[in-house]
Parts: sequence; structure tokens; C-alpha cells
Amino acid sequence: MGVLIAFIVGLLVSAAAAAAGRPWETHLNQLAPSSSSEAQADAVEGLIKRLLPDRAEAFAVTVDPSIGPQYKDTFVVTSPGVNATVDITGTSGVAAASGLLHYLKYSCNAHVSWEADQLDLPDALPAAQIKVTSVDRFRYYQNVCTVSYSMAWWDWARWEREIDWMALNGINLPLAFTGQEAIWHRVYTALGLTQEELDEHFSGPAFFAWARMGNIRGWGGPLSMAWHNQTLALQHKILDRMRQFGILPVLPAFAGHVPGGLTRLFPEANITRMSRWVNFPDQYSRTYLLDPNDPLFLKIGSAFIQEIMSEFGTDHIYNCDTFNEMTPSSNDPTYLRSVGAAIYGGMSHADPGAIWAMQGWIFFKDPTFWKVEQSKALLTSVPLGRLLVLDLASERAPQYNRLESYFGQPFIFNMLHNYGGVDGLFGNVGTLLQNLQEARAFPNVTMVGTGLTPEGINQNYVMYDFMNEMGWRQQAPNVTQWAADYARRRYGSSDARLATAWQYLMRSVYDCQIFLRFHGRHIIIARRPKLRPNYLMWYNMTDVVAAWDLLVGVARGDAADASEAHEDLEGVGMDPAIPAGQSGIRRGDARRGGRADEGAPPPRRSFSASGEDAGQQRLIATAGGDAPPPQHSLEGRREPQQQRIRRGVEPRPAPPARPRYAGGASDSQQRDMSEEDCPEESGDGRGRAGEREGEREGQREDRPEREREKAAVVTDQATFRHDLVDVTRQILQVTGGQMVMKMIDHYRNKVSLAVEESHMLLLDLLKDMEQLLASSPDFLLGRWVKDAASWATTQEERDLYVYNALNQVSLWGPQGQITDYAVKQWAGQVSDYLLPRWDKFGRALVDCLAEGKDFDQLAFGEDLFKTVEEPFTKNVNRTFSSEPIGDSVEIALRLHAKYRPIYDAKFLSYLEMRYRQLLKREEWMKMKKEGKRRKGMMKKTKGKMKKGKEMKGKGEKMDSWRENSVKAFEE
Repeated sequence: MGVLIAFIVGLLVSAAAAAAGRPWETHLNQLAPSSSSEAQADAVEGLIKRLLPDRAEAFAVTVDPSIGPQYKDTFVVTSPGVNATVDITGTSGVAAASGLLHYLKYSCNAHVSWEADQLDLPDALPAAQIKVTSVDRFRYYQNVCTVSYSMAWWDWARWEREIDWMALNGINLPLAFTGQEAIWHRVYTALGLTQEELDEHFSGPAFFAWARMGNIRGWGGPLSMAWHNQTLALQHKILDRMRQFGILPVLPAFAGHVPGGLTRLFPEANITRMSRWVNFPDQYSRTYLLDPNDPLFLKIGSAFIQEIMSEFGTDHIYNCDTFNEMTPSSNDPTYLRSVGAAIYGGMSHADPGAIWAMQGWIFFKDPTFWKVEQSKALLTSVPLGRLLVLDLASERAPQYNRLESYFGQPFIFNMLHNYGGVDGLFGNVGTLLQNLQEARAFPNVTMVGTGLTPEGINQNYVMYDFMNEMGWRQQAPNVTQWAADYARRRYGSSDARLATAWQYLMRSVYDCQIFLRFHGRHIIIARRPKLRPNYLMWYNMTDVVAAWDLLVGVARGDAADASEAHEDLEGVGMDPAIPAGQSGIRRGDARRGGRADEGAPPPRRSFSASGEDAGQQRLIATAGGDAPPPQHSLEGRREPQQQRIRRGVEPRPAPPARPRYAGGASDSQQRDMSEEDCPEESGDGRGRAGEREGEREGQREDRPEREREKAAVVTDQATFRHDLVDVTRQILQVTGGQMVMKMIDHYRNKVSLAVEESHMLLLDLLKDMEQLLASSPDFLLGRWVKDAASWATTQEERDLYVYNALNQVSLWGPQGQITDYAVKQWAGQVSDYLLPRWDKFGRALVDCLAEGKDFDQLAFGEDLFKTVEEPFTKNVNRTFSSEPIGDSVEIALRLHAKYRPIYDAKFLSYLEMRYRQLLKREEWMKMKKEGKRRKGMMKKTKGKMKKGKEMKGKGEKMDSWRENSVKAFEE
């Protein structure tokens, strides 16, 4: 009854939407959760028991659609405090779960993430009076590639965890693609295809995404009936749980890609071979496409939807992508219009209420084909509102603005962020905020939601936490403050150094200011060795090193000094009045004159590493730095405070105590903190660098016992240990890349001994990286391989699935068609794949110098494939540890002592120079592009003016001819 009422209300609201001039919402408004309010509330209560088993009784959940506006989600969280029950009410189960996470984050300083949770709640749960309404209707999740790069081997336990995460983060529209090969097996078998023909069609599990989109066929297969049966059972659990929360799962539809065996059964059908995809051999590529205008298309498409609905039910929204990275046979708008109509017809014939969710990747990937006319033909081939476009990479390259808000079709603004699931700190928070603001202000915009569309997850969680909040925020947050609050929640600590570390990171690696599509190709040590590696320093490395120092200081148990942590933020773009992530560094440059030694904020703690012998000095020189002085810091040539005073720069007072959020906040999320919560700060303004330097050693030896206790608590947090490993890994990643560049320089200069030394030091670094990553459960190749093997029911299946897992993260294809696109910095992969390649490369350079011959890149690549890369993928019996080994904190501290001296002031100035050169080049490219655009507009304007003059001249001639004709007639 409740569902029927909701449907009737939906029709009424849809009519109102059409009358109000929002026709694109008419059909979307008919989508509604299939579960009752009571069932959704029960689902959220089950989530709380899984997440907070010891505190679940302190929460009460209600789902009441009447508490907020129609077709937006609203949650209300109330509690008088003092051991009272926390009441959470939401318009849906997703809304209620979002209210729970909001309360945990902003009232209890707790944190939930992919890698770990921090759920140390206060004994007395805080009071609250919160009401928040979503900005849009939808929060979308997943790229069609995510299911392969990250979810290929998930069991129910992992899926249950992810669906809980979706609900907590307000996601109400995710893909649900598991088990579709089993449905296709039924449909194709019913048509008469043989098992052999299906084996040539279905790919292996690690490559499903690209087989489904028609890029490849058969690669990594075949599939067993055991696989089909297991995935069918898993999909039932996935869909049941999603629907219990009120989530609308997006199911697959028919895109037109078919097994080649159909040409035997239907020789008259219009089935053509597509072009090769990234040089895959014909055996695995040149897939078969059934023309959407052929009658057989409707037959197969509707049969698939009927089978899906029969097995799983439906929420009336489907995804398929016919031309993903594949060019249509014709650019004729009439043809493209007929294709779009036929694809949608395959859905609507079986489900009259169907809505097609289309990835907009084609418009970004191939704009030369998908020009305005061609795009319009495809987009308008479907009734208005029956097509939902996923603007896939809106944070970097939105397409709605080029295509007139998709010509009236609704779209979702998405953050793609990651390609291939590669590691490496990366984000573009400034561009994200700017593009989102512009999208919401776009004239007649048809935007109906925000979403996440990464190709792979389990990396850079901060960006996803940030983006998820954008669906609920009416205004952009102050990123500087947000970063500090994020650190407090993630670690459960008010240590100001942690907040400052994240502020450093958010304005550097997480604020990419250039158009960088795929940061993975610039991770030198993770790419196939070559003489001309892709080197790009697109962030201020000084900030990353500063963040590393602060995290290490906490891990080491150093005494905290909050005023020191905050003092270096002045004048370099971290002013709270400036939204961090919006060209903060460049603003700082303007105030500081752009000097490398003053424009970058060095941590004030001096550093003295042990073992600064000749070997240590060689290590530093190999990475690009100078031999170290007795003490190292990032201060470089920074002026002593006395000189700053003499030239009129007054030292600023100690920063005020950082306020703590006391709960019960609304969207403004104000904080309140008492002085005793910041024991590190002194009240008299002391703590500046010149006054502290002489006290530092004493502080380290005599720090209060509470500092040791605080450090122990923080380092015990899985979230902190993960981040300490990840930031240290980033440092080694950059250091290794610099070592490679130095080794290549030595080769070009024909200094054989220097090449040998660089080679050995690089191998030593990779061994250190292997040990570091092996200590964390989040960076283990063994877990990926173990999860793959867990699906097998026979030894043959096990070997196939393990091969799938190893090939995807290395060669990605039979001959390395997309080598290293999805490469990971995981323990096991470093030792068995990355390290042997660089060992072979270094030896090859030495041999070339010894034999007086040039380095042959092609021959080297062929040899590398045969001796290292292909054997890595085929060694399916190799055992990789699936459990961490060693203590992450101890290893990170040792590596900090070993590699930190490399980053002296001179080396950091060099890296910063490269970074600033890149920014100038990017600015020049923008100006050049803008100049071309204006030149084109002027050319068009001149053309119109010329045409107008010509028309005017023709008109004058016509008038003259008429006058002469009249005169002649009269005469």
C-alpha cells in the first residue's frame, strides 16, 4: 500500500514538475524505493548493529517521507544528551543512514572509510539538533570499470560492508552489475548458441567491464557454471540489501555487443565487426555489433530485460554503453538518432517505465566525432527525461556545458578522479569546487545529482569523503577548516600537527591545478623503464615533506607544539578566509613574491639523521640533493626571526585555540573547544621558531607522560597507520623517480660507475618500499590474489582467476596491450614485478656503456616482456602474503631517518622550481587556448559582418533593378 501511495504521489509531482518547466524530472520522479518505510528503518538499525555493536541501543531510527521536500532526502537527528537516546529520522533509509554518519562525524568526531574506521565515541553521546536536506535528488556511485578494477573478487561480506558505506554516505543510485553473465548465458542458450561459442565471447572476471562494453571478447575466460551460480546468488543478496535501504540499483541492459556465433544462427542479421581496441589481437577483439535498427536487436534486448526482471525484479533504471571508446560506423545524425531510439526501445519494450542511464564518457573521450550535431542526435533520440546522462569526469572535464545541458536531458555531475585503481596521492579539490559551483549556476541546467565514478577505489579516501558531502552542502566548505576537522575525525585526536599535515596535503597533492587526466602515468617507478620517462612535478613537494615530518613526529611521540604547527601557514594560501583548494599557493606567491625559500612552508623542526656517512651522502646525491650538512631541515635560507623584525615584518601572535565541535550543529557545523583541549598551546604567545629552537631537545626528553599516551593512542589507530604508510610510500615513489632520472643522466654522460651506484641505490629503495607496504593490510598483492582464488571450485578455475588477477595489474592483455595502466604499489608486486624490471634496466644501461652501444628500447621491451612481465602473470602458484608483516610505524620511522636528508632546501627548491614552471606552462596553454577561441569568435563575427554587407549590397542592387524595371515599364 505504501509503495502504491508513493507511486500515485509521484505521478502528481511529475505532472507538477512538467507544469513548472522542469520536464526532465517528470519520469525520474516516478522512481521510488520498493521497500516500505518500516523495512528501510529496520535496514538502518541492522547497519548500526554491524557498525556500533556495543552502542546500537543508544540509537532509534524512523523513516518518514513527510519530514522534508518531495524528491530530496532529509534527515533529522535529535538528542537532549546526558545518556539519552539519539533519534534519527530520514525520508528514506539512505537519508536516515546519512543522518547517522553526519552525527558520528560532526558530533562524535568519528570516521568511517574504505580502509578502516575510527569509532571511539564519547561515553556520553553528545546532544544534537540537526536537520539537513540534500541539494539534489540523486547521489550516484560507480564507474562501469569499478566492478573490475576493485570489486571483481568481492564476496558477500565485502559487499555488505560496501552497501552499508553507500547508505551512510547518502548514495541512492549505484550500479548493480553482478551476475549478468549468468543471465546472458540463459538468453543466448535459448537462442541456440553453443557453449563453445559462449566461451569465445565471455571474458574473465577481471575484464568484465570491457567485454560488456564491446571492447574485447573472450580474454581471460571462459566462465564456468559454478561462477554463474555463485554470482547469481550474490546478486540476489546485493539487490535485496540495496532495496531494503531504499537504494535504487541500476541494472544492466543490452548495448548490442553479441557473440560471433549469432552470425551462424542469423546470417541475414546486420552484424558487423568493430575495429580493434588498443591493439588487442583479433582473437580477443574486433567484437561483433548487432545494428540497433535490426529487428533482432529488439528481440534480444527485450528478452534480456525480461529475464533480468524475472530473476531480480527491477527499479526501472538501466545502464548500457554501445560506443564506449569505439567509433560508430557513421556520423550521420539520422543514423545516430535511430541507434539511440533502438537501444532505448530494447529496454522500454520489456519495461515501459525504463530509464536509460548512459555514461557520458564518449563525449569526453572522442569530441572530434561527438560534435554538437552528432551528440544532439543521440541524446534527443530518447524521450525527454527517459535518458539520464552520467557526466563522468565533471570535476576535470564536464561536457554538459559544451552540449547545452545535454539538450534538456537530466544529468549527474560526477567526480571520476582515478584511472585503473592506481596508487599515488592525488586530487583536484579546487577545480572540483569551481566546476560544481559553475554547474549549479549554469543557465537552465538539468543537473539532478552528484556522484562518484572512479575506475578504482581504495585510494585517496579523503577526496571521496569530501565529494560525498557535496551532495548535502548548499555552500562550498572552507577546505582549510574541513581538512583540520577531517584529521580530527580520522584519527580521534586533537593534535594540531595532524590537522596541519592534512592542510599541507590538501593544498598540494590534493589540489592539482593543471589538466592532468591520468596521474598514474607519471609514477616513474611503477611504469615500464625507458630512457624518456614521463616526469611531471604537478604539486609542491615541500608541503608533502612537511606533512610527512608532522606525521612522523606524532608517530615518534615528539612533544606537540600547536603554535609551531600553525605559524607556517601564514602567507601561503592557508588563510581561513581563502577557500583552500582554490589557487591557494598562487595567492601565497603573490604575497611573498614567489620566492622558493619563502613561498613554501617548511616545518620548523630541525632534523638530524643517523648514519650520515659516505653511503648516506651518495644516497642524497643520487636522488638529486647535495651532501648533507650536520643537520637537515626544510628551512633552507629562511630568514631568522630577528632579521624579519628588523625589516619590519612583525611576528604574529600565537594562534587562538582551535575550537571543537560540540554537536547539535546544522549545515554550518560550527565548533566549540575549551582551552584544556589544546594543552600544547601556550597562552602568552610564546612558541615562535626563534624562541623554541634552544628548548627542543629538552622537550623531547622531558615531554609529559600525556604526550606519550596520546602518541600511543594515535599510532594504534588503523587509519593513522594506513596514512603513515601511504605518505611514506609517496615519498619513496618520488625519490625513486628522481633516482631513475639521475641514473639516466649518468648514462647520457657516460659515467658507468655512477650508473651502477644509482642502480644499486634504486634497488635498495624498492626493497624498502616492499617492506613498508608489506606491513599494511591495505597494500598487499596477496589479498587480491587470495580473493581471486577463493571463487574457484577446481584447480583449473583457481589458476585462471589468479592469472586474471595478476594480468590486470601488470600487462593488461596477452602482449601487454595496456601495460601498467592498472599497476599497483603493493607488496609482492614491488618485489616480483617492479624491482626486477628496474634491475634489468640498470644492468642494460651499464652493459651499453661497457660495450659502447646505444640503448635499444624496443629490444629491451621485448626481452623484459619475456623474462619478467609475462612470467609474473603466469606464475599462478607463487604465494604472496595476505597478512601484514612487520610494524608499520617502526618501518616508517626508519625510512624517514634514511630518506628525509635527501630533501634539503636546495633539492626542494629545485622541485618547487619544476612545479612552478609547470604552472606557468599551464597558464600559457590556457591563454593560448583562449586566444584561439577569441580569434575564432572574431573570425565568425567578421564572416557574419561580411555576409551582412554582401546581403545589403545584393539588396541595394535588387532595389536598383526594381526601380529601373518600373521606369522601363512606365516608359
